Amino acid sequence: MFESLIIITLILIVVSLGILYLFQNLIGPHKLDSVKALLEAGKYEQAINSLNALMKKDDRNPLAHLYLAEAYYFTNNNEMAMVEYKLVITTGHYNGSSTEKIIRKRLADIYMKFGQLEEAQKEFVILTKLEPHNFEYLFQIGSIFYDRGMKEQALAYLDKALKSGKSSSDVFFLTGKIYYEMSRTNEALNAFTNCVRLDPKNPEAHYYIGIILKAMNTYGKAVQELDIAEQTKDNQLKIKAIYQKGICKLEVGELEGAKADFERALKYSTEENNTTIAIRYTLGMTYEKERRLVEAVEQWEKVAQLRPNYQEVQAKLAEYEDLRVDDKLKDLLTSTPTTFEIITQNFLKSMGYETLESSMIDDDHLEIVGMERSMKFRDVRGGKVLIRISRDNEDVNEDQIAKMVENLKLVHGIRAIYITTGKFTPQAMRYSENRPVDLYDRQKLTSIFKQGGI
Repeated sequence: MFESLIIITLILIVVSLGILYLFQNLIGPHKLDSVKALLEAGKYEQAINSLNALMKKDDRNPLAHLYLAEAYYFTNNNEMAMVEYKLVITTGHYNGSSTEKIIRKRLADIYMKFGQLEEAQKEFVILTKLEPHNFEYLFQIGSIFYDRGMKEQALAYLDKALKSGKSSSDVFFLTGKIYYEMSRTNEALNAFTNCVRLDPKNPEAHYYIGIILKAMNTYGKAVQELDIAEQTKDNQLKIKAIYQKGICKLEVGELEGAKADFERALKYSTEENNTTIAIRYTLGMTYEKERRLVEAVEQWEKVAQLRPNYQEVQAKLAEYEDLRVDDKLKDLLTSTPTTFEIITQNFLKSMGYETLESSMIDDDHLEIVGMERSMKFRDVRGGKVLIRISRDNEDVNEDQIAKMVENLKLVHGIRAIYITTGKFTPQAMRYSENRPVDLYDRQKLTSIFKQGGI
């Protein structure tokens, strides 16, 4: 009886081993061929179901894990795909080096999507051992080094990529960007130039070339490059390109063109950011040059709301604070040169001075030779006076007052008057104390306006 049990047990073991052998060598491979066909047909969910059923009976088959990883990968189930790919790598059973390359490339892609840059880089480094001169792997390693803030290492791998025998605008672009960020502008310019040679329509490369040429004071060529950059579909890049064009025009004195560019750049903007703040501030400066001070203040007020400490915006708003409450001062500051002259003559008349000669030095400075009229007897004239009016809001220094006192002698005047919408330096005020010159700064001027001085 005991011997019969032993024989039956042995028979069962042999049958089980036979079934297992049959499954692994006949049924298993046949099933995997069916799964492979499902994968090739893009029926990934069916493949996953078949593989899960298959692996309940045999979960040690590396090919089954590889197929399952592929199915998960193409259904964007990256977490499960990563688990399965790692299992295949752990077993070390590949269908040749081509399979290992596929697995490691897939893993690197998944790591990149998860933001695990170092892990992705490790996979690409292993891939370079399989293919030392593969351009793609070298470029990816360089790109990841750049994303990790390791610029020198990035340049080393990008250089290897270029020496692999394949030219690529992407490599030249990233190389140029790194050199630009490292302030190595000549090398950056060379790299970007090679980039557009291979990809003439690369707008961002043209943008960088434009701002590098602008920094070199080559404004005409810079504008040409920025014109190309402006054609981009990237709205933020378009805005920056137009803004930089405006800066170039401003540098060469093309005020109208610069203003038009700044205004156009703002029309494209859909949100306020660092670029629009810079544009508004610069547009305000441009308006100021045109004496459009109300519009200038409007731009600076928006800047101050968004970035209160941006450059000198608070100083600019303080400088023109009176515009909001004093219409007469606003008229004086914002008028055309001809109107400026008329307003000034009316102002002097209200102060008791008759204009004899009037000379526009420039749009913001006027010099008048006048005659002092007695306020008690209107037909009685006094002596000549030399009057200088400045509306550029700049501080008036001692040398300017001294020069005016000298010029007073040339017209045989008895007194000089300096009127400014700005301020006088302490040295200028001390100099005037014992000399025949009266000083009127913005505060005094505003006070006279309030008393009906015009």
